[in-house]
Amino acid sequence: MARVRIVTDSAARFSSPDFLHRHPVTVAPMTLRCGNMSLTDDPYAEVASARALFDACTPAPVAEPPSVEAFTEIYTQLQRDADQIVSIHTSSLMTGTYENARQASLHFLGRCNIQVIDSQAVSLGLGLLVRAAAEAAARDASSDEIVRVVRGMMPRLYTVFFLDDMAYLERNRLVSRSQAVLGNMLGVIPFLTIEDGRIVAMEKVRSRTRALEKLLEFVTEFSTVDHLALLHSQAPLNEETGLIVERLQAMHPGTPLSVLTYGPSLATFVGLNALGIVVLETEEEVA
Repeated sequence: MARVRIVTDSAARFSSPDFLHRHPVTVAPMTLRCGNMSLTDDPYAEVASARALFDACTPAPVAEPPSVEAFTEIYTQLQRDADQIVSIHTSSLMTGTYENARQASLHFLGRCNIQVIDSQAVSLGLGLLVRAAAEAAARDASSDEIVRVVRGMMPRLYTVFFLDDMAYLERNRLVSRSQAVLGNMLGVIPFLTIEDGRIVAMEKVRSRTRALEKLLEFVTEFSTVDHLALLHSQAPLNEETGLIVERLQAMHPGTPLSVLTYGPSLATFVGLNALGIVVLETEEEVA
């Protein structure tokens, strides 16, 4: 039976704190950089660990993808005891990670079967795909079977969030600088989603209370859900996020619910005080 190894990048977040101890998943680290300052990201890094770097940059540090050389080194090490590698990465429309992994994989043509997947996701969305891949690999699935599992899940993943600083929308080229400045002056709160791998502005609201209601309204659109997650910026839960968790549990009792802080890499896109929800829709509900 062919041996398959799974690779991802450090923007991934996992619902279980011991996931990487239970599954042989290799993580390629991203680097946050601001001038001469830098921070190596990892899947369990807290946003708070990067606050000094964010304070030194306007509006945010840059999240640099793992290099082609870094991926080449990872694949070289893994091919010593693996026949196949499935490499699953943050949306190619958010970072260059996927492209660097793809370029590195070309060096192994004819020597190792490496399949690189653009997840069109980030954070826990990416982590859920990686978890499914790792569990399939543990069942001795082939790389082709694992790719089918991952691609079958991708259309069922949804991520929505809001943030309190429109400068991040400007940085993502979703609004102009004048719109960002005016929006911040007026207290506008943007409500965003990830659509086909791209951050998309859905609408704007004028209060945090309304933004919280919009998150919950989004979840009510799903009748059955395989996994729910709340992504927030800092632990422990405050009163606001605690109430959101209670509402989510009431909407979908019995559904696995993860409550996680998002990482520094995602913070370069949404800032230090965003709140989001990830939904993995039940397969039967997708028509």
